[in-house]
Amino acid sequence: MASSITRRQALVAATALAVVPSAASATNRYSVISISNETRVDIGLSWRWSDPGWKRLKLAPGARHWWSHKYDRPNENKSPDFELKFDSDGRTGSAYSETKILRGHAAPEQNFDLGHKYVFRYDGPSKRYIKLMDIG
Repeated sequence: MASSITRRQALVAATALAVVPSAASATNRYSVISISNETRVDIGLSWRWSDPGWKRLKLAPGARHWWSHKYDRPNENKSPDFELKFDSDGRTGSAYSETKILRGHAAPEQNFDLGHKYVFRYDGPSKRYIKLMDIG
């Protein structure tokens, strides 16, 4: 015997689903940027996020790193520019500095997986130069 759902039961079920919070509706408290190094060389980075001074970091081959900026209020969903400098010449003893402005993803928590993803890869078959790619 087939069961039937009354109009009232359907309305109650739809209302219950609308009230239950989902992960997509979580409150965004941070802007998060995530970077991976897919090269075989250490990459020296200088960065700042609304700070007057530059901070430094060395990103080893295969390493991943993330940064976050806490919003002034929940769901603000905007943050200052994140500036990143790196040496795009992968040879030891050579330097060719590039500066990029990166954008983060609005996120409810701070972790690599929630960040806007960027990756360092070789630029060309000689593997002399390194580029930073936006992969979302």
